[in-house]
Amino acid sequence: MCGHVPLNLGESLPQDLQRKFDAAVSQIRLSKGAVVALSAGVDSSLVALLARKALGDHAVAVTGVSESLPPHELEIAKETAKEIGIKHVVVQTDELQNPQYTSNRADRCYHCKDTLYRELRSLADSLGLEAILDGTQVDDLSDDRPGFRAAQEAGVKSPLLIASFSKADVRETAHMLGLSVWDKPAMPCLSSRITHGEEVTTDKLGMIGQAELYVKELTGVRNLRVRYSNSSARIEVAPGERRLFFDEAVMDQIDRALKQLGFMTVTLDLKGYPGKERTPAPDPLLLPMASLSQ
Repeated sequence: MCGHVPLNLGESLPQDLQRKFDAAVSQIRLSKGAVVALSAGVDSSLVALLARKALGDHAVAVTGVSESLPPHELEIAKETAKEIGIKHVVVQTDELQNPQYTSNRADRCYHCKDTLYRELRSLADSLGLEAILDGTQVDDLSDDRPGFRAAQEAGVKSPLLIASFSKADVRETAHMLGLSVWDKPAMPCLSSRITHGEEVTTDKLGMIGQAELYVKELTGVRNLRVRYSNSSARIEVAPGERRLFFDEAVMDQIDRALKQLGFMTVTLDLKGYPGKERTPAPDPLLLPMASLSQ
């Protein structure tokens, strides 16, 4: 990644996307400066680009960092901010100090986002910036997202939602504007890999993060989850990427490496990752990695 995204490319979008693009930019311009909650995902990256176009130097992208952030996501966020030409700030968040977060109930995401938005509000106030922006878009409303409630309580604005962007709209617009993350798979926090009701700890998050990093580097898989449940790992990948695991040597390496990280058993979900984040289920169709080569 190098250089800046040419922000005037919004002029060449298809008519429907141009209308949404202009509506989002207009909404952002209503604020006297803005902080953008920038993950490494395409939704928040597009908002950062729109905010840069709308507000220039009065827009700042901010990434929250904690043990739950997947490896390399911070580097991607930094590169994306550089690509756009928007100032980027990194803040440390301490959601793992909150028992309501670590107890890992169904509302865990609420407590995470509540912590993040408090940090962003403090930063925005210190910089004299009025708004906090996030990447929520229309398709997000079909999911159970406790974090959206935290955003509403914190007064966070969602320009993509206001302008009626769908996920497909976001990806197409990001692609046409030149954002390199336009087709990047979603990568929720590592805590989302742990079965609800099972405590979130730094050690577990470290195991999950290292496991996903190892499997990605070994196989080249893009859409991956390593689920954690009672010291066991369940690997989920996109259906089209399952073939990357159909090799005895690869399966043996993964089984051995993940057990060295501390997992007691390692299994592969035969159906494949469905494309939406979901709570780990106790009884999927599984096959132990070690037995696949026997």
